[in-house]
Amino acid sequence: MFDQIRGIREALGSSAEFVILNGPFEQKGPSDPIVEKMYASSAPFYEWFENRMADGRSFSWIDDPELRAKLGPGGTVGNGDESPWILSYPNIEQTMAVLDAEIRRRGPFDVAIGFSQGAEVLSVMTMWYLHHGDVRWWKLAICVSGAKPRGINIRSLFEDKHGQQMPIPLSSIHVIGKTDPIYVESHRLAELWVNEADGFKKWVFEHDGGHRFPSLSRNKGFYAELGRVIKKHCRGETATTPSRL
Repeated sequence: MFDQIRGIREALGSSAEFVILNGPFEQKGPSDPIVEKMYASSAPFYEWFENRMADGRSFSWIDDPELRAKLGPGGTVGNGDESPWILSYPNIEQTMAVLDAEIRRRGPFDVAIGFSQGAEVLSVMTMWYLHHGDVRWWKLAICVSGAKPRGINIRSLFEDKHGQQMPIPLSSIHVIGKTDPIYVESHRLAELWVNEADGFKKWVFEHDGGHRFPSLSRNKGFYAELGRVIKKHCRGETATTPSRL
C-alpha cells in the first residue's frame, strides 16, 4: 500500500502523516493479475474480509465475469434492482473490531483512504460509526477501485427501517480505473455516497488503468489537484498541523 500511494505522498509532502493498516486475514482468493505481478515480493497478500455468495458459495469479483455482467448495466440480478444483497462477508465483524481498536488508538484522521476491499470497509466503517453515536473519525474518504458493499450481514447499515437506501453522508473522492473488472461496481459505490457534504462536492476521477491507483507518471495533474483538494478540505481545523491519513 505504501508504494501504491506514492502519488498521494508526493502530492502532500511533509504536510501529511500516513498511518497504514493491513487486512487481518491472509488472502484466500486471487488478486488482480497485474497487482500480483507488480507486488509479488510482498506476498502473501492480506484481505479485510472473505467474499461469499449469500448462500455460502465462494465468490471472487476477479474470477466471476458472469456475475459481473449480470450486475452491470441492464443486468438481471435482483430483477432490475441495482442493489441486491447477494453476498455475505462471514468475518467482517472481526475486521470491524480490529479497525475500531486501531482507529480509537491512532485517530482521529483528516482523511481515510481505502483501496479495493479497503474502499468497501471504509464505507462500512463510516456508516457503522454514524449508527453508533454519530461519530466521524475522518473528514474525507477516498475510495480507490472499490465495489459497492453487498454483504447481507451489513445491510442494516445502509438501509432504513423501511428498506430504503441511506446514502453515506460524508465528503468523498472516488478513483476508478477504466479497465478495472469492477468498473461498474466502483461507480455504484460512488453513487452510495452523498453528492455534497459540508460544502464539498463528491469528486469521481477515472484513469486509463485497471484495478490499482493511477500511474503517477501519466497522472501528475490529477495527483497535484488531489493534493490541493485534500489540503483545502482539511485546512479549516488543521492549517498548522500535518494532515493524518
